[in-house]
Amino acid sequence: MRLAVALFLALLSTPALAADTTRPLDLGPAQIGMRINQLRYAALPANTRVICGWDEAKPAGVEKTPLVMPGAMATAKVDRCALFADNGKDVWSPRPTMLAGVPTEFWFLTIEDESGSQRIFQIVGRQPSDNFDKTAAALTERWGAPVQKASYFARWVSGSAEGQMKEDGEGVMLWLFDTKLHALMESRMPRGKAKK
Repeated sequence: MRLAVALFLALLSTPALAADTTRPLDLGPAQIGMRINQLRYAALPANTRVICGWDEAKPAGVEKTPLVMPGAMATAKVDRCALFADNGKDVWSPRPTMLAGVPTEFWFLTIEDESGSQRIFQIVGRQPSDNFDKTAAALTERWGAPVQKASYFARWVSGSAEGQMKEDGEGVMLWLFDTKLHALMESRMPRGKAKK
């Protein structure tokens, strides 16, 4: 996971190799920039709800999932949310959503904006291995040609939105984020002490 985060941060500063596209980068009902409550109160499948780390009333067992943010992220007013489904016995677990015909587990990172609303600034998806080509083809059809492409990595850019996907030994990872809201998070992160 640390390698994935390091790759993600390194690619933020990598220039695009082609012109930006004007097609919107979206993943259906969940959109970067939208308020998390818009997703929370959207028409969701039965026994499904959005649950966030900061929610006061979480179903039993959900606190064992990776909803809690590291201290620095919490200081920046960042929260992590996901769609959870109840199995009918009050046991809640992350609910996969289909992307390109592949079950995909999505996590939503939100940040509190100047008005106090929690807005989705990053969507992270995880798929089983060996789905890179299928998902990349579906996203290319939806978003247009990537500005960077390799056998294990693809990157799309449109305005302040950026989408990335990569495959490694752990599966296929997908990131969709808003660079302006990401910069807001970075501006709020605690700074280390200056070296003497």
